[in-house]
Amino acid sequence: MQADRMTVEIVNAAGLGPGERAAWRDLRAADPRLASPYFDLRFIEIAAQIAPGAQLAVVREGDAVRGFLPFQKRGALLQPMAAPLSDFHGFIAAPNLSVSRLLPQLPGVRRARFGGLVGASGEDLEGLAPRQAMAADLSRGFEAYLVSRDARFLKDKRRRRRALERDHGALSFSFAPATRHDIAMIVERKRAQITRTHQYDVFACGWTVSLLERLVDCAAEDFGLRTATLQAGGRIVAAELGLISGGRYHLWFPIYDPAFARYSPGALMTLDTLETLAGLGVSRADFGVDADSYKRDFADPAETVFEGLIERRRGARGRPMRMMGAARLARRVDRIVACEPGLVGQLRGGGGFLTSLARRYPRLGAVLGLAFGLVGLAMMVD
Repeated sequence: MQADRMTVEIVNAAGLGPGERAAWRDLRAADPRLASPYFDLRFIEIAAQIAPGAQLAVVREGDAVRGFLPFQKRGALLQPMAAPLSDFHGFIAAPNLSVSRLLPQLPGVRRARFGGLVGASGEDLEGLAPRQAMAADLSRGFEAYLVSRDARFLKDKRRRRRALERDHGALSFSFAPATRHDIAMIVERKRAQITRTHQYDVFACGWTVSLLERLVDCAAEDFGLRTATLQAGGRIVAAELGLISGGRYHLWFPIYDPAFARYSPGALMTLDTLETLAGLGVSRADFGVDADSYKRDFADPAETVFEGLIERRRGARGRPMRMMGAARLARRVDRIVACEPGLVGQLRGGGGFLTSLARRYPRLGAVLGLAFGLVGLAMMVD
């Protein structure tokens, strides 16, 4: 496709017409990489109502729809819609379309930042850092899945399961459509974990919790938020919110009771979840990208996704985010910018993050941390 034949229209996701909706379904069905729940139009419609600065670009060639790019704006920065909650994101489009070609036609956008860009190719690839999507293949059933896992890992978890039941009472597992009570409980415990581990609190901004609550309201048989819960003696020892779309499931927000850590309740719950999903006909469970080593106990590398910054300027190429000297720190700043649409909120979130960072790494120094943090925010949104 020639760039001068491409037109871009910014629309309200809820206002897509029948032809545009059919084009979305066809484009998604044509590329298995887009089967993630984050590319389900129902997720996009809800996120577009909740996420600050949410927009949807429709790309056309003549009268034909060629692609869609859901995004949110933070100043001159384009981020995936519903970031930082959308682990996978990208262009719902034919393979020959690229974000680089689209940027010049998006008013006020100078750069685009991605953390799990699916389906990148061509101009977008140069300089972007590859990451692996981690997934559990359930297409042949749960027993076949178990055969693919490390025998020592499974033996250890069977031992811990017996010990948990012996010490704390009968175990029970449930998997059901999420309720607002589930969200309140999991968010509360997740925030406590965030505080313990000196992370930025993605739930402090408010709209992220509202997004989860709206997903509860639109539950359908083949789409929506689900809650997995493991109890021992009637006490919740682990729980997780996940998102389902047809035959794909994304494990999203797990929590566990630290008092039961010796029993690995989170791992036991995950195995129960995967067994239940396989019984429901789900063929693949996504664990996000390969940032955490524990994921390799349950999942294997699937397709490659990409992280980095694509800039709008002549001769610009995508480049990995190296802000603050490390990708991990860059991701944390990225979360702050995504959650906080305004500069005041970004500075407040950045200040809290830098305070916790200084407590964890005293040698970093408050002055140096503040300088790097402000420069990082400016790089992202200016």
